[in-house]
Amino acid sequence: MDRKLSAILAADVVGYSALMERDETGTFETLVAERKRLIEPEVERHHGRIFKLMGDGLLAEFGSVVDAVECAVALQRGLGERNAGVPQNARLELRIGINLGEVIVDGDDRYGEGVNVAARLEQLAEPGGICVSAKVAREVEKTLAFGFESLGEQRVKNLAQPVEAYRVVLAPKGAGLARVGGRRGLAGRRTAAAAALLVLVALGLGAAWWWGGGGRSPPAALAAGDARPSLVVLPFDNLSDDKAQGYLADGFTEDLTTELARIPGLFVVSRNAAFAYKGKETPPTAIASELGVRFLLEGSFRRVGDDMRINAQLIDGSTAGHVWADRFDGRWSEIFTLQDKVVGSIADTLELRLVGDAGNPLVDGGTNNTKAYEVLLKGLEIYNRPNTPEEFAQAFRMFQDALRVDPNFGRAAAYLAWAYWDLDAPRSKALGLSEDATSTGFAAALESAARNPSTPYYQLKSDLLLREHRSDESIALLPKAIAINPSDPWNYVGLAHALNFNGQPREAREYLDAALRVDPDPGWEGFRLYQVGLSLFTEGRFEEAIAVLEKIDLESPDPWAKFYAVQVLIAAHGQLGNAERAASYKAMFGKILAERGSEPPNKLITQQFFVFKQNADIERMLGGLSKAGVPDLPADLGLDEADRLTGAEIQSDLFGKSLSGQMVRPKVEPFRLTIAADGVVDGKPGEDVTVWVQENFMCKASAKTLTVCGAVFRNPSGTAAAQNEYVMVNRWDRMEFSVEDQAAAP
Repeated sequence: MDRKLSAILAADVVGYSALMERDETGTFETLVAERKRLIEPEVERHHGRIFKLMGDGLLAEFGSVVDAVECAVALQRGLGERNAGVPQNARLELRIGINLGEVIVDGDDRYGEGVNVAARLEQLAEPGGICVSAKVAREVEKTLAFGFESLGEQRVKNLAQPVEAYRVVLAPKGAGLARVGGRRGLAGRRTAAAAALLVLVALGLGAAWWWGGGGRSPPAALAAGDARPSLVVLPFDNLSDDKAQGYLADGFTEDLTTELARIPGLFVVSRNAAFAYKGKETPPTAIASELGVRFLLEGSFRRVGDDMRINAQLIDGSTAGHVWADRFDGRWSEIFTLQDKVVGSIADTLELRLVGDAGNPLVDGGTNNTKAYEVLLKGLEIYNRPNTPEEFAQAFRMFQDALRVDPNFGRAAAYLAWAYWDLDAPRSKALGLSEDATSTGFAAALESAARNPSTPYYQLKSDLLLREHRSDESIALLPKAIAINPSDPWNYVGLAHALNFNGQPREAREYLDAALRVDPDPGWEGFRLYQVGLSLFTEGRFEEAIAVLEKIDLESPDPWAKFYAVQVLIAAHGQLGNAERAASYKAMFGKILAERGSEPPNKLITQQFFVFKQNADIERMLGGLSKAGVPDLPADLGLDEADRLTGAEIQSDLFGKSLSGQMVRPKVEPFRLTIAADGVVDGKPGEDVTVWVQENFMCKASAKTLTVCGAVFRNPSGTAAAQNEYVMVNRWDRMEFSVEDQAAAP
């Protein structure tokens, strides 16, 4: 009979029987999912092995007691973050017990008192807590920063002698700061994606602010319940003789923010929030209070030729006292190494563990080429501020130049794709780009960005998928952006937008809370309020939606917040029968459209942008617009409403059929296509197109056109020979066609 000394971790789910009674299938699926997502990876990462699963419980063996305790802490923190936004009666909570003792080895199984004591300690633990034996506490108390509170000797079932037990205190008063672990090294590091996904859950589902009135609590109110150390990276001062090199200091600050945000156990507010203090003499204590953080990192950046000097200091925002300061000298070619040194020093000071890819500039679609990096920073300095068409063209060409220097520079490709997406007539003219060149260039830049994905790539791709009526895929993509950069509020804003259109309005508000936590003073206030109002409208809470939406500054130069919000206001007032208010907002919408060179309000415009997945949601929107007097179609189409096909007729007459005819607007060209019964279109080479019926409209979506809806009419004077028995119109196109005799292939 073989015996050996092992650290045994025992865990089970609190109230498992009650959870199963309420929702047997859901509880089982959640437990299995959490084992795969969190429990098994953490045990493996801490060099442990699960040797027994027992329904809602498990036993794991570790060769190191330090590893066992660190694993338990990681599990409880991970589940705590997951539970933050889950109702109390649906939370998955663990009790964990850890013992160090001799065990009997029987193949892959383990028996004996070492195992039994761990199981009894687990029963003494509080929900979400960890209980350890005296042996464990003595072994790790000087190695780890966790506290241990004595529970005294405990009499437990089936053990003759009492067990001296200790409760693990994750944030002991004497320690000042909680930390994830006490050792550094690649073997024990957590991957960036796993760590940041925990941040996603903590931020996205842990908020407790009330959005109904559009107000918000001070950031510190939420931060008070967060045990993690929190930090803002203030803009580094540019001390270079060439003041035009401020873009280098700004770029260094932004990338430093991103790197620090990926450290597990550290909360970092956004670059946008930090840059609001640029050039201002705001006391550190005031900044800390306004942003809801404990620490401030500030410093200076100086470059002379290829020589660099970086000074950095960490300040305690509660006292304005210095916690740490250091100087880093090197060459511009070593910029990424210097950045890594700053990140490592902060992690050491706050006793936090670095992620496994710390200091790797390629994580966020970056580059090792400092020339390409510098050119990108120059372009971003122009792109991110108000600019003329000529200045925009200058930034655009810098993105192209950065990509030419390093064709694998994913972030440069992503910003180039964004620049293509942002083109309007004056900017296109300044660049001398035709419509075809823009379409081709955008596709090439997006394809290049996908090969080395970055935060801006995921944000743009997610938005495009959403506009293609693919909100499920849009939602699935954004956690990758959050994993890369948990401090970017637009990751959470984009996810909220997708959730709203996916039919998950409550979840959307929670992610908007997360965005506001990382950026408490957003420049996107109007867009935030629009999304809150949309979520309330989607729940049928029209009066509450109006109260939020009417807080938006509709005279703001930001076009998108008012463009979206006014349409929801029209529909909400229409649903409530407030004819006068609905008419007022309808007139305002007409003015907004006229400023954009667009036609007067009609439902085709709304359906292009409000890409709801659920029929009930779009019907609520279109129904409100109808009650407010918004027409289905633009005027003067020269078509008789009596000839228009209903939704049922579109489905029966056109789906499962082949259509052939000609486009007559904006240009004349023949077409032939087949619409399968499920709406998949065959006949658009190189383009995946899907069509569906939405009320009495036929809508289509593709990567090229995004979402476009239109109406179908019978043409009383049309003939099969002329292929013009039907007419379809949308915002830009007009098509004449006939239905072929043969049925479409399945």
